[in-house]
Amino acid sequence: MSKINIETILKNSEEGHTFKGKGIKKDNQIIYLDENVQTKITIDNIITIERKADYYLKLNLKKGIKLKGTYINNYGRFEIETYTSKIINKENELKVIYKIISNQEEVDTFTFKLKFSLDT
Repeated sequence: MSKINIETILKNSEEGHTFKGKGIKKDNQIIYLDENVQTKITIDNIITIERKADYYLKLNLKKGIKLKGTYINNYGRFEIETYTSKIINKENELKVIYKIISNQEEVDTFTFKLKFSLDT
């Protein structure tokens, strides 16, 4: 397990969110707390992004494939899908462009960028 410095950017068609802070890298997982939202990213054959706060969101991402995900909030559990158009996975850097689909309709397109370095 290594302590890391993290910078993330999440953009959709209407807004963007940037996080700069610290986290932990353990094997193929990166875990950090972004404004009281626990975030875990697993980088493997399928990239998984999980976010937990007063909601739970799990996105599964693989280029060119629709994959099922989950969104749970105070109103219930919603099955969603993602379609990933681009993945760039370099050393200490990840960029993913994906669409979220709910009830056969496209919700929005998102760009997620992650950069990290060892905390010295």
